[in-house]
Amino acid sequence: MESKLLVTTALEESWGFDEDIIFLGEWCKQHSRKHIWIKRSFDVCDYHWRDREKLKADHDYLEILNEDFLKNLSNFLNKFHGVNKDPEYWRIIIGPWLLTYIPVLWDRWELLSSVSQKGHILETKLLKPDSTRTISKDYSNAIASFDADWWNHQIFSEILLYRDDLDIKITKLNTGFIENSFVPTYPLSKWQKLITFVINTIDQIIELFSLKKRKLVLFHSYFPRRFLLKLYFRLRLFPRSETRFNKAIIYPKPLDRNNLDKVESSLSSDQSRHYFENFVMENILRDLPISYLEGYKTLLKMQSKFCEAENIFTANAHFASELFKVWSAEQQFKGSNLIISSHGGALYPLYTVFDHQEKIADYRIVWGLEWMRGQTRMPANKLNAKVQSYNSNGDISLIDYDGLKYSYRCAAIPMGPLAVEVYNQNKDFINCLSQDVRKKMKVRPFPLGGWETKDRYIDDFGFDIISSQGSLSNTILNSRLVICAYPQTTFSEAMYSGIPTMILFHEEFWEVQPIYNELISLLKEAGIMYTDKILAAQHVESIASDPMTWWNEPKTILAREKFNDLCLTIESNPMDSWVELFRAISAGGSSKR
Repeated sequence: MESKLLVTTALEESWGFDEDIIFLGEWCKQHSRKHIWIKRSFDVCDYHWRDREKLKADHDYLEILNEDFLKNLSNFLNKFHGVNKDPEYWRIIIGPWLLTYIPVLWDRWELLSSVSQKGHILETKLLKPDSTRTISKDYSNAIASFDADWWNHQIFSEILLYRDDLDIKITKLNTGFIENSFVPTYPLSKWQKLITFVINTIDQIIELFSLKKRKLVLFHSYFPRRFLLKLYFRLRLFPRSETRFNKAIIYPKPLDRNNLDKVESSLSSDQSRHYFENFVMENILRDLPISYLEGYKTLLKMQSKFCEAENIFTANAHFASELFKVWSAEQQFKGSNLIISSHGGALYPLYTVFDHQEKIADYRIVWGLEWMRGQTRMPANKLNAKVQSYNSNGDISLIDYDGLKYSYRCAAIPMGPLAVEVYNQNKDFINCLSQDVRKKMKVRPFPLGGWETKDRYIDDFGFDIISSQGSLSNTILNSRLVICAYPQTTFSEAMYSGIPTMILFHEEFWEVQPIYNELISLLKEAGIMYTDKILAAQHVESIASDPMTWWNEPKTILAREKFNDLCLTIESNPMDSWVELFRAISAGGSSKR
């Protein structure tokens, strides 16, 4: 039988020399290293979540498993920290990490399960397997690790060494690798640094004289600054920047995790799933971020000096701000209301984070029509760019999508290597356009992601195809036509702007809530929504010289109005609605609890 080398990551030290390769996924083939892997003989495994029926079944299983581990991990943390908090308290703190971590392990487990021998003898090379892999400091650090080749190589190695049902020969190498995980940072200009310093100083002074318990705390609200300032005044509150939540946190060194009691799970009677659950039990404390174990008391002590709040509002701090999460969990434990707003969206995915936000919030705010009980629709707290003067000679702007290299959630979006499908569709779409129209085309690559899409566009079409606009708002407002590659926040921003807008996307990888079914039909009939690259290109060709005429046709206007009705909440004075909401909550308005 022919022997082939199974390669699990882009770490080339594990690629052998001249063996035939089976790449576990597209993430092994970094675009910038094409000159290396193109010389090898290789096959690439198909991605298991391309099968959307499997994705749905896995989601249902993992959601139950997530609840089981939340309960048991909460019991462990109560015992470890000497506290008595219910799982809903711990859900606020550890929930975002847990709902990510368990799907990450399942995805890597299933990737190896899906490798087909196909008459080959498979061998894989492990780079210095190390039982003491680096422990993440917090949620953000963990997300960066989940997309790092070195961390994934270690996890794949752990699974291969753990499982005796995989017929794969393991060769351990003495070669090591460099840990290169990092959390993206965005450097500030000198003026931004000065303004930030002044605001922080003022906020710290105000904090010294503030009330011990405040009516409302807003942090990472996503309201535009001018709107937020007016909101404070309308509510008769002193404007605050809440800089205390941005304090640097010095965590203690991690303990020897091997001596801790195991977190148990007793869910599945299915042998294959039980096998996986045992693996999770073996690893969950090894990977639990420091902020939840050794660093929890540090965070608890820091937040104890903060004021209390009757009501807490955020749009996204409930995911990555560890200090905010511990403080808000403590406040909710004392009776405060936690209000969580959407920070984006258009056609909301069918499933994405196990309804985490609905589970932790006393009030859950959404931009459009509610799809779950307990939600409240409000005007979008982020959309504010409206076209004032339409540029009929502007660019035809394609606003792209990208994602992390490795899947990090079990979600109804193009996770992991499925993001490459988006690029390939966009590439084929551009190639379908005439030279005259293509000259007007500019692409705005997604600013984050692991698939090097900007470099791919430059290699395929030249540097001139990249948009020179500095911000997303400028890109939209200076376009004659906007084409979105995904049905989320950017699509809402473009539709809201008044600029003629289309969407070309992989519908099969963007399963959405069923409340949008009628809207999708209208958008397709009006020529706003496309899933076929050839038909999309034909439409662009037909309207490129004058998109506004098409945009103002009765059929198009009907679809646009339906979009606003379902996905956005357009009001002449959204400020009044927000003021009324906060006043009602402060007066004791009913919540889901």
